[in-house]
Amino acid sequence: MQQDTSSQALPQHDDIKFSVHLTAGLILLDRPRALNAISADMAVSIRKAVSQWSQDDTITHIVISASEPRAFCAGGDIRALYEFVTEGGEDQLIPHFREEYLADADIYECGKPVVALADGIVMGGGAGLMQSCTHSVVTDTTRFAMPESAIGLFPDAGASLFLGRCPRSIALFMGITGRIIGGADCLMLGLATVMVPSGRIAELRDALLACEAAEIDDVLERFRTDPGSAPLQEHRTEIDHIFSGSDLCAMRERAGDLARLKDSSLAQEIHAAMLNKCPMSMHVFLRLIERSDEIVDLISAYELDFHLAIRMTARDDFREGIRAVLIDKTNDAVWHPAKLEDVTQSMLDHVFDRSGLPAIR
Repeated sequence: MQQDTSSQALPQHDDIKFSVHLTAGLILLDRPRALNAISADMAVSIRKAVSQWSQDDTITHIVISASEPRAFCAGGDIRALYEFVTEGGEDQLIPHFREEYLADADIYECGKPVVALADGIVMGGGAGLMQSCTHSVVTDTTRFAMPESAIGLFPDAGASLFLGRCPRSIALFMGITGRIIGGADCLMLGLATVMVPSGRIAELRDALLACEAAEIDDVLERFRTDPGSAPLQEHRTEIDHIFSGSDLCAMRERAGDLARLKDSSLAQEIHAAMLNKCPMSMHVFLRLIERSDEIVDLISAYELDFHLAIRMTARDDFREGIRAVLIDKTNDAVWHPAKLEDVTQSMLDHVFDRSGLPAIR
């Protein structure tokens, strides 16, 4: 991996490395102990590098990779957000979400090919980072999920668009339950470009850094492997049945019925998720999917997510969800409202009310 040190000065950050290799820019996520969770200052650094490269005619393409194979990116820095809401730093929430979403937006709008090497864990904001790229490479170890309903947030970072393009039942299944899927399912759903063996990611990265932009597709084709069958396909009838209609309580009951009558482990998993995850989060995501036709591109999705994030992080559920899942790890969150049927339309209308909220740009 030959590095060109003659380029302009690039941002410096302990948890993320930027470098130029011939005509390619490399963003190397290097925060393995936190599964490459992206902090606000990391997002700022990404924006600076992408802005510089987008205006540099000598840079033809960008590669985003992780320093270790366990995780591409597990999302935004949720622990930092928890500190903000528990230690009087609520004023840091808006800048955090603004920078995270605008980093994705800058990648999406940079006008050059951007390849995400999404090996290992790809969750939440990490999935959003991957989806902002022109090319997304998954592997046999990819674990892709949008698990925000477990912490009182909602599937964000453009999920209303990229999950909204999936079959509706699958989108609801993933966004409501936080189900982890693999590379084959990502390809089947149009969430990835190609699958490559995890053991060849370093070799692929070197090849991408050595090639011209016009050669990216050929390089990916050389490393392509057969993903095999997509496991979700085996459960489509069940998922379609459970997630039909627009009544979350009815979906929960259909899952419970299938779990009891058919001894379905998947239905049991769905039923348990709909009993235990944040009711408001599930309702917010359902409304997002029902409005997905109105969200025409990722930029409009990021703008809506920014406003929803401001509303949702102001609720007690956000603090409680992070405590139960990530801090105490007791999974005993007490939600308000406590059940799906207790969420009213006026509560949802308030979350979706964007009046008086700041612009993302």
